[in-house]
Amino acid sequence: MKKGFSLRGLKKVLLPRRGETDSSDAEGVSALAAFGPLPGMTEGKRSSGLVDFLGQVTLFEEFSRTELLRLARSAHERSYRDGESIYAQGTPGAALFLVRKGVVEILQRRRNGEEVSVLMLEPPASFAEQAALGADVVRWTSARAHGPVSLVALGSSDLEALGRTFPVLAYKILRKLAQIMAARLQLLLEAEFFREEEPPAPSAQNDPAQ
Repeated sequence: MKKGFSLRGLKKVLLPRRGETDSSDAEGVSALAAFGPLPGMTEGKRSSGLVDFLGQVTLFEEFSRTELLRLARSAHERSYRDGESIYAQGTPGAALFLVRKGVVEILQRRRNGEEVSVLMLEPPASFAEQAALGADVVRWTSARAHGPVSLVALGSSDLEALGRTFPVLAYKILRKLAQIMAARLQLLLEAEFFREEEPPAPSAQNDPAQ
């Protein structure tokens, strides 16, 4: 049995050390906490089979081959061209995504309307997990294909259907989703707390070098 991820391990992976990130990267710190890769996402050879791919994703790394086969029947594969929108900020979400091939760019729209790139996700990262829990979720970022991208999607309706036929499997997925979302929520809150603690940058008129 593989050891579950710990909060300490997540913090080491997802949160940069204080002093390594300047104030202009504050949005990136929050996005990294919410979307960054979780332990277990290893590099190396990856099988082209959907079942083998699912077994490499942190969400499903402890699942049996039979469970992965059942899950694969509920998943949907989607392809995107370079620059194509995966979802837009402010729109409702109903599915989580797994990056199977390519790179996904996570962006955030500022109050002035400018879109800022905050994170790049590579296989086998998962993102937008909260959308699969069945809650009314509004996207607070946008996602865009950075080059050709292949994603695997699993929606809340897919989990509901899975629960009717394989309730134990659906329970395991929901439990894992809840664990990851709880950990990421705490990391996101800590990232925001660290940002608030950062001292304001000295103005030019107070700069003794001027």
